[in-house]
Amino acid sequence: MNTRNLKCFQTVYEEKNLQTAAGKLFLSPQGLSKVIKSLEDECGAPLFVRTKEGFVPTDCGKVFYEKSKIVTKDLNEMFSCIGAINAREKRFKIGFACGTIRALDVSIVRKFMEDNPQILASWREQENDSVFSRVLNNEIGFGLVVGSGSGANLKSVKLKSIGVVIYVYGGHRLWDKSEVSLLDIKDEPLVCMGEHFRIYHDVLNACMIKGFKPEIIARVSEGESIYQLVRNRIGIGVSPKFFGDTDEIKAVPIKDAYTWDVYGIYREDNPDIALVERLIRKLKGGM
Repeated sequence: MNTRNLKCFQTVYEEKNLQTAAGKLFLSPQGLSKVIKSLEDECGAPLFVRTKEGFVPTDCGKVFYEKSKIVTKDLNEMFSCIGAINAREKRFKIGFACGTIRALDVSIVRKFMEDNPQILASWREQENDSVFSRVLNNEIGFGLVVGSGSGANLKSVKLKSIGVVIYVYGGHRLWDKSEVSLLDIKDEPLVCMGEHFRIYHDVLNACMIKGFKPEIIARVSEGESIYQLVRNRIGIGVSPKFFGDTDEIKAVPIKDAYTWDVYGIYREDNPDIALVERLIRKLKGGM
């Protein structure tokens, strides 16, 4: 008897239908039926009565269900506790601001995590300000952010710069331009990264300084969506230059635009400073 089989039994009990339960468990009905039969053999009693209406639990089945729920709850709590202890032992955490994973050579970071077991491997992106705050508060040992920022004991190292461009589709009035100004996009429907990304606020502020509020019609969470929306002529895109030009879409530089700079940040009093410096060398070598 194992936790997988208990979960199979509980699902059949709750659904009262073998076919439905099998679908939820990504099993064949035949395979699930064998699991139930195996449990019944192990218990030495029938757990269900098979009827035209479905699987009806016997009195033994009802007891087995109630007790199995307690067992699985206790097991889940045990595994959660073990996981939490294991996470504490992995003392070094890396934070990623939204969009930075796209700019990284992920294979370098993955290999570095594998070679240094004290790192808690996590690939969850967060808001830029959140990563800054977590580094300053010693919640994480190293952060990848957009922009250098400042703070007590905070050290910033530029790792990569990417130009910010306008993506336009074939036939658009800006297609033949060698560069554009922000005023050129004043009345254009824009596709941009969402509010969780620093570039959204940078573009909005830059346009406001020029005297207009941009018409941002789509806020997305990753660059591929910008590419697809521009390709389908929903609007033109504002983004770091992540994609090469094609016959359908091209990048047009923005006059006097800033670069989208990815920084590694850490506290100078970080107890794992040697690990941080090795990671920075790896990242700078691969970017």
